[in-house]
Amino acid sequence: MADRARGPVMVEEHPEITRAGNAALRNQIEQMLNSYERDISALETAQARAAEPVTVWSADNLVRVTANIAGVIEVHLEPDVFKRSSPEKLGVVITETVRDAGRAAARIQEEALAPLTDAAAAMPDLPDLIPGAPATKDLLARFVPPPVDQAPPPPPAAEDDDDDYYRNQGYLR
Repeated sequence: MADRARGPVMVEEHPEITRAGNAALRNQIEQMLNSYERDISALETAQARAAEPVTVWSADNLVRVTANIAGVIEVHLEPDVFKRSSPEKLGVVITETVRDAGRAAARIQEEALAPLTDAAAAMPDLPDLIPGAPATKDLLARFVPPPVDQAPPPPPAAEDDDDDYYRNQGYLR
């Protein structure tokens, strides 16, 4: 009863409680820092893997495209490409191969970031913690590019009678 009359117990009066509380806080902060360092390391590894280049060949093996999630790195045409294809068909083949490379790069990014995306989905969002706050997941969705598959496909190449002209003769006379 004497303690009630004096008011709340002062921390200085019980140093063992203060030490135990400080040790518990230090331990909690150390665990949070370790978790943060692991998360940063996992994110850096995932980002590096997501940025890895992919190489895709066209169905006719005349065009090779190397790309990553940021875009096309290189387009390679085989030396005999103009003998075996017309410019119109070649344009379609290049476009299709670039799209295939974009899809492959997007798949790699999705696979690399999947563990992080799954972990983030399991975490509470900002409105769960603070009513009326904007949803972080909605904000992040704005920065994710739309799937490559949503682009309209190129028109099919028409059969040209000019194919022989391009294969057997020069372009300039």
